[in-house]
This record gives sequence, C-alpha cells and structure tokens, in this order.
Amino acid sequence: MDDAVNFFGLDYSSEHRRSTEMKSSTFSRSLELAKLVAKVGLTELRSGNVKSRFDQAVLIANSLSGLKGAAMKAGQLLSLDLDNYFPPEAIEILSQLQNAAVSHPFAEIDAVLTKELSPQQKAKLKNMSLGPIGVASIAQVHKAKYDNQDVVLKVQYPGVADSIDSDLKILKTVAVSFCQLTGRKMNLDPLFQEFRTILNQEVDYIAEAGFQRLYKEHIEKLNATGPYRYRVPKIIDEMSTQHVLTMGLESGSSLRTWVSTKPNADQRQELACAVLDLYFHEFFQWGLVQTDPNWGNFLVDTKDSQLTLVLLDFGATRRYEPEFIKNYILLLNLAAEKKSAALKEHAIEFGLIDRRESPAAFKALEVMLSTAIKPFFTKISGATSFDFSDKNHAVDSQNAAKSLSDELVYSAPPYKLMFLHRKLAGVYSILKSLEVKLDISSYWQKMTDLSEGNL
Repeated sequence: MDDAVNFFGLDYSSEHRRSTEMKSSTFSRSLELAKLVAKVGLTELRSGNVKSRFDQAVLIANSLSGLKGAAMKAGQLLSLDLDNYFPPEAIEILSQLQNAAVSHPFAEIDAVLTKELSPQQKAKLKNMSLGPIGVASIAQVHKAKYDNQDVVLKVQYPGVADSIDSDLKILKTVAVSFCQLTGRKMNLDPLFQEFRTILNQEVDYIAEAGFQRLYKEHIEKLNATGPYRYRVPKIIDEMSTQHVLTMGLESGSSLRTWVSTKPNADQRQELACAVLDLYFHEFFQWGLVQTDPNWGNFLVDTKDSQLTLVLLDFGATRRYEPEFIKNYILLLNLAAEKKSAALKEHAIEFGLIDRRESPAAFKALEVMLSTAIKPFFTKISGATSFDFSDKNHAVDSQNAAKSLSDELVYSAPPYKLMFLHRKLAGVYSILKSLEVKLDISSYWQKMTDLSEGNL
C-alpha cells in the first residue's frame, strides 16, 4: 500500500486512528480543487514572493489532505518525484502528505463491502475488525476470518477511481505554475500521463491481484534456486473484486520494527542481500518491478531458522520490456566508461534529458550518473566493499541530483524511469538503515552479462 502505516497493524500509530470523510462526488471534489487554485493565485505564484510560496504550499497540502483519494496520492507523488523542481517551501509541506493518511468510518467500509460482495460472501467474513490495521490515501485494510483462516481485506474508498482525471487536471495546473516560478519551461504532459496510468492501475484490484499472482510465481521459483527466502500473500480470488482485495494474513515484524530490535551484523547482512538480490531479479531478469518502496510493504519473519522477507502490495507493479532494460544498462555502461558524447546522445534518445539543455546540464547529468554507480566500483579505490551507511556518498548523490535539476530548463523528470528510480531509492534507503558493507561488484558483472546475452 502506497503510504500505509504498516499493512498489518504492527506499527499502527494512534494518531492515524481518527476518521475522516472523503469528498467523493466529482462535483464537490472539482469544486474544492478549483477553490484551491483560486486561493493559490497563479499570478501571485509567478511573482516569486517567498512568503506567498510558503502560504500557497500550506493551502495545497491542507486541501489535498482533506480531499484524500487521487488528489492526495498525486500530491505525494509530486513531493517525491519533483522535489528538486518545485520551490523548497512547497516540497516541505507536500512531503507531509506522505504520513497524512487517516481512516474512514467503518460504516463507509461496510457499505463498500455490501456493494462489492454478495450477501452470501459477506456472511462468510467473521470477526472483522471495526478499526483498520492499515490506512492509505486510497484504501484501508481490515482483518477478518474467512473459512477458518486469517485474512486481510484492502477496501478502496468510495469515489476514488472516478476522481482521478479531475484531480490530476487541477494538480497539473498547480505543478506547471510552480515550475514557471522556478523559470522552467518543461512539458509535464508525459509525467502526468504516467501519474494517471499508475493511479488507474492502483485502483484496479483485479489487475493488482493478477500482478500479485504473477509475482508470487516468480518468487516461488526464486526460492527454489536462490539463497534467500521470500513470501507473497495468497489472493483469495472468490472474495476479491474491483474495489476489494482479500488475501491471507502474513506473519512477521514490520521492517521498521525489526530494524529497531538491533539485529546482529549477520542478520542485517542477510536481509540487505535479500533486498538487493530481489531488485536485481525484478528489473533485470523478470522485467516486473513492485515500484513502491514504502517500508510498510515489507515484513521480516524470523520464526524459522532462516530469515524470510514478506512482500506486500502490488498495486504499483510495473512491467519493463527487454529493449528498455538493455537501453538502461547501456546508459550505465556509457557513464562507467566516461564516453561523454555517446552518453549525451543516448540520454537524449532514452528520454532522460532534452537536447536543448546547456552543456553544463549534460555535464551535471554525467556527474550524477557517475556518482550513482560508484558503489559498484569500490575495488578501484582499494576498498573491498561499499559502506551503505557512508553519509558522504549520500550527500554527494543528493548534491549531484540537485546540481542537475538546477541546470535543467526544458527536461521534466524522466517519466519512464520515475517509478523504477523510486524503488531503487527505496532499496538504497533500506541498505543504508541496515548499516551494511557489501561488495556489489558482482551485480555489475551480472548486469553486463545480461546486456551481452538475451534478456
């Protein structure tokens, strides 16, 4: 789940237990967003007044939090994916939306269940929790018994799917205005089309169930051949619909809780390798990536002798074609080989940067990519492994990304890479929190071997 306070209630904070009602009619939501634009005042935005920037950001965050649904989810995406493109005051406020989800009254959830399930199906649900064990911007999760097994139901808030187009239309107007405030002339159409695609996918629980089943098949094969262990919840097909997703309840501690127990170095190393190995298989071998890196989407089960990573929520799963993967590997190889001219042309063709950008922008792109791949080449500097807790590298990466965004005038965030890089950033965040030192040079060799063979 996108911004869930742990899916299965293990980290469910009391401040998220208050309930709110989402404005669900298209008219009322459009009216609220229209009011937001009027309050923001596009002419004042272009004036560049710093105080008004901050006030406008507050208005946006408060309005999106009240609307919930697609508007709130899109606001979260904006804060994550345009953090170097918007005024810092706006990002500071928008980032608060990542933890702003509140629950709906059970009466609303019960109404959705009544609409989606037959009376016979609904009667089979026993001991359903009146309070949610997880909340997010577009749904919340409840626990129940079904056929004598513990299950969870992800129930979508009413009206979310119908609000996507109208919410994004208004938010795009606000985003364009913020970009203009920073002197950018970028085309945000592809970016918002990507938002639209992923939001429509996330509200389609039939599609999510299909991704989860396919992912589970990959995981079972990986468990049979690989050194690490993973689990994916089983979908209860007969109790799942377009807006209700029912699956088995998984055991385990939330990732955040597990890290807080101070596991020993071997355990941290094992989990880190499991996370990294999974990403390698997802993107480079399966072309099927669960792109939401929220920590609430992982559980750690240590009841057996071997650690098991439990994987949750497949609404943001994305497919990547072999040709895309090959072009991505080529981009990284050109950066590693410092072939500036070839890198520039490939980055343009790959949609990473606009040809009209300045030489300084292309140089900044090269520096950013070189910084990003540095962990693969620690042996060149004489080290045997890369220290993921190294704050210097994190600062260097942030500075390189900021330097690039400062130089860009025409290039919007690369929509083809947006969700993939969200996942990659999440993987790095987990490894950093685990404070591990890993030799990951073998992954670079595996990646190169794949590009030279058949994906």
